[in-house]
Amino acid sequence: MRFLKVLILVVAIFLALVFLFQNQTALSQDMVLTLNLFFVPPMSSIPLPFYFLIIAGFVLGALLSICFLVWDKVHNSARLMKARWRIGQLEREVASLHKQLNSDGKKTSFFQRMKHTRDAKDAAKEAPETRPAEENAPAKSQPAPLPEDVVAPDPDKQQ
Repeated sequence: MRFLKVLILVVAIFLALVFLFQNQTALSQDMVLTLNLFFVPPMSSIPLPFYFLIIAGFVLGALLSICFLVWDKVHNSARLMKARWRIGQLEREVASLHKQLNSDGKKTSFFQRMKHTRDAKDAAKEAPETRPAEENAPAKSQPAPLPEDVVAPDPDKQQ
């Protein structure tokens, strides 16, 4: 692919040189550039050959293209660094959450914890029929228990 690009570039330069040599008389005529703004007096350049203006326009366009490409590269590099920093931050957060989760000594999966929660809720539904009415009513000052509070205690942790 790189050789194809070089071949296309060589062909383009060759065609540009052929164009310049075949139109040498027309391109060697002098041209005066004039800037006529209404609030300043008109300004004129020295007589310049037309081929010089074509080459200067080409060089100016190439420089502007390079500047835009460099700007885009810097912008994308900054976005990449920001994304990598965010990924590192999220990985550290996941590691700390795993550490917190495993620090309580239990190695249970999410589904096992949910099963314990469902079993505890089923047991709580069956139990209210045997209790007095005031015990069945939830206390308004206490918040509802979280799923972690409902899970049965681990017998290995009790000492």
